[in-house]
Amino acid sequence: MKSKSLLGVAIALFFLAACKKENPIIESPIVIEKEDPLEYAHDSISYSIDGITHKVSKYSSFYSAENRQPYSKVDSIVKSTYYISGIKDSVLYTRKYGISNNGQNVNVIFIKTYKKALMLQSLVLRPKDIMDLFTVGTRNYALDYERDNIQNGIAINISDGFKTYGSDSFRTPPQLNADAQKNSKFEITSLKKLKSGTYILEAKFNARVYNEKNESKNLENGYLRLVMDKYDLIL
Repeated sequence: MKSKSLLGVAIALFFLAACKKENPIIESPIVIEKEDPLEYAHDSISYSIDGITHKVSKYSSFYSAENRQPYSKVDSIVKSTYYISGIKDSVLYTRKYGISNNGQNVNVIFIKTYKKALMLQSLVLRPKDIMDLFTVGTRNYALDYERDNIQNGIAINISDGFKTYGSDSFRTPPQLNADAQKNSKFEITSLKKLKSGTYILEAKFNARVYNEKNESKNLENGYLRLVMDKYDLIL
C-alpha cells in the first residue's frame, strides 16, 4: 500500500512539473513612469524691443486676485473727490502674475467681468470655474483697465512704467485711442494639466506699451509660460 501511495504521489508531481513547463508563470515587468520635466518648469516671459531680447523668469509668479467695479463712471465730484459707480450685479475679476529678476519686472493681468451670482466668495469674489480665464485662444488688450473697466482680456506692464493700457485717472481724458493696440495680438496657445494637478500655460504675443508721457515701445516675438499649481487657483 505504501509503495502504491508513493507511486501516486510521484505521478502527481510529474504531471504538476509538466504543467508548469507548459504554462510558465510570466511576471509582469516593473514599469517606472518617467516624470514629466514640466513638473520642474518655472514661469518665464521673453520679448524683443528694438531688436534686443529681454528674458525674465521666476519660480512662482502669482501675485494677486482683485475685484474691480465694471463699467465705472463718475457720478459726482465733491471737493475734488470723485464718486464712481457702475454695474451693481457684476464684478470685474483680475488675476495678476508678476515675473521678475535682475531688476526687470513684468506683470501679466487676466481680466474678465462676471455676474456676482455666478461667483464664489473667497478672499475676493472669484469665478466658479477659474480655468475659464485661461482657455486656449486669442485675447484682446483691455485699454481701459483700472479706469472704465469695460473691456475683458489682457493687460501687461513692464519696468519703467510702460504698459498696454492707459491712465486710471478720471481727471483727464482717456490716454489711448481705440486703435492703440490695432496690430497687437495675445494668444494662449497651450494649456496642459500635469499629473500633479499643476497647469502649464503657454502664450505668444506682441503689443505696444505706453508710458504716462504717451511715449511708446513695441514688444515683439513675445512668449509667456505660467506654472499654476492648485494652491494658486483657490483665489
